[in-house]
Amino acid sequence: MKAPVYDIKTDKKEDKTLKDKVFGLEINQPLLSEVAILMQSNLRIGTAKTKTRGEISGGGKKPWKQKGTGRARTGSIRNPIWRGGGTTFGPTGEQNFKKLIPIKKRKASLLNALSLKAKEKQIIIIKEVVIKEPKTKVMAEVLAKLPISGKILMVLPEHNEVFYKSGRNIENLKMVVYKDLNTLEVLLADFLILVNGVEAKLEGLALSSTPRSLRLEESKSKEPALSEPKGLVK
Repeated sequence: MKAPVYDIKTDKKEDKTLKDKVFGLEINQPLLSEVAILMQSNLRIGTAKTKTRGEISGGGKKPWKQKGTGRARTGSIRNPIWRGGGTTFGPTGEQNFKKLIPIKKRKASLLNALSLKAKEKQIIIIKEVVIKEPKTKVMAEVLAKLPISGKILMVLPEHNEVFYKSGRNIENLKMVVYKDLNTLEVLLADFLILVNGVEAKLEGLALSSTPRSLRLEESKSKEPALSEPKGLVK
């Protein structure tokens, strides 16, 4: 599998061969769908809350006497079957949507996601990008030289505060260190930009015999998660 390599300084373009064990796997769609849904579930906060009949104010007085009126007997106007009454079996605000994902499955899904992006030619490599001071204009000029659009995920070899500050105000751009990369972020991005030789680090990390180095939880990046495009996970 090959990916284009852009030299921002000279505007030259060449192709680089990526390792098939990382970027050339046969796509396992059920695995990608399962892991993406589980990660989305782990991002849920679960703060939805409705009131039961005991939590709604009012309704302390019995509406009418028990017998002799011809009506059905009732004890409170906050009965769930009445308008304005409580909710039966509604969310309590204490829901826990966290689900565990096996480490091997996380690693396999990440490799599948990278292979999918490589197959769809949505991986771009740029080299020798140096930003000395945080300037959004400089980062925008770098991105303007690339044939990309939509949601962009820039993968860095290490945390770089200058890079982060230069790109945080650019719409649809998210930056993440390669060690913190996960399946959901890769799938939600339209293009992956690998910066300053990070593809080699990513290949070494993915092919290592200790997959525990891959992140187990959702992104710790300061940027909010990319919104889910319609029809991605079914």
